Order: sequence, then structure tokens, then C-alpha cells
Amino acid sequence: MKKILFLLPILLVILACGAQPAPTQDVSSIVNATLTAIAQANPQVIAPQSTFTPIPIQVQPIIPATVVVQTQPVIVQAQPTAIQQVEQQVGNLTLSLDILRNATYYSPDWGEFQLSNGIYYRTPPTSQESPETYTTHLLDTVLYGDINLDGFQDAVVFLSTQNGGTGHFVEMAAVLNLNGSPSNISTLYLGDRVVIESGAIQNGVITLNLLVQGPNDGLCCPSQLVTWNFHLDSGQVVKTP
Repeated sequence: MKKILFLLPILLVILACGAQPAPTQDVSSIVNATLTAIAQANPQVIAPQSTFTPIPIQVQPIIPATVVVQTQPVIVQAQPTAIQQVEQQVGNLTLSLDILRNATYYSPDWGEFQLSNGIYYRTPPTSQESPETYTTHLLDTVLYGDINLDGFQDAVVFLSTQNGGTGHFVEMAAVLNLNGSPSNISTLYLGDRVVIESGAIQNGVITLNLLVQGPNDGLCCPSQLVTWNFHLDSGQVVKTP
């Protein structure tokens, strides 16, 4: 009995030694060894780099749309100024050609008569004669200007009268503008078959350029160019010396 008790601790020690687990290998050393072997077998293992190829994009320019705005015209009726009103009144008082072609004239040689559309017919002495040879015509030349210096545009017209023969007796008639009404204040004889070339009225002076018979001309064919000046004196047109 004493021997069994003596051997019991020894048996326990032996059992304890036999029960200890076998030492396990370190896991980290195994992983490192594996990685080292892989690296030695593949010395350069480079992960493929992703590449980006840009795709060109054509951007169309933005063209602004044309906007058409239709506006209604604005009509502004301006009131005439005082000067415009005066000019309009003066324009309305002008001696028009129509007025002059139907006005009444007085001739020292042919008396008083009224034109109708620029002509006046006299009664022939006999029925065998044509009325066309007893007429007074208003010629085409008309001059405008202020004869009596009253601020209104007067007129100078020329009358050609036939009295049954070959003569065409030309007269100059001064017509004053009396608020738009014609007044033949004076008529002056110029000559037989003279030709009025041109003329003007300035500062009350009437200037005529006309052809008259020269020393060697017949009555039918005046060729001498002359310039005559006239003015109003005591209500009568007179030739300036």
C-alpha cells in the first residue's frame, strides 16, 4: 500500500506529459513562404492599367433664331407752324397759269377783253374773214416776281394779237396779285413778231431778253438780241432808259 501511494505521483506526472498536444507550425511563416514562392515564379506581375480614349464630340454652334418683330407705323400729324401757315396762305394766293389764262386784260390798242383758256376771239369785220385771224393769245412765257414790292408774287405775261393781217403784235401785261386775284395794272406794246427769249423780275425790275428786227431784218425774221429793263412808275410799266 505504501508502494502504491509512492508511485501515484510519478504516474500522474507521466500521464500529464503524455497529454500535452504536439506543437503546431506557425501559420504566418507558411503564408509568407507561399507568397515568396509565387513572387519568384512571376517576377513581374503588373495589373493591367485601364486606358481612356477620349471620343471627340462635335458640338454644333448654336445659332440664335431670328426674331421678326412687326411694328405698326406711328403716324404723327404735326401741327403747322406759324411760318408754314403763312407760306401756305401765300401759296394759295399765287397767280396760277389757269388764273392768268382766264383773266381780264386791257390793251391801249385793242381795248378790254377776257381770255378763255388763253385765247380771245374778236368778231371779224366781214363774214368772209376767219375768226382765227382776229384773236389774242396768251404766249407760253410767264414771269413771276414782286413788281410793286408788296411781298406778293405778281406776274408778267405776253399777249400776241392778230388783226386780220400777217402781223402778230406782242404786248407785255403786268398783272398784280391782289390777295390771289389778278389785276392787269398796265400793258405795254413791244413790237410786231418780236420773240421773247427769257426774262426775270428782281426787286421790282422787269428784265427781258428778246429778239427784235435788226437793220437788215424783215418783220418776219427778227435776229437782233436785246435786253430791256422795265419798272413800275405811278401804276404804269415804263421802259428804263
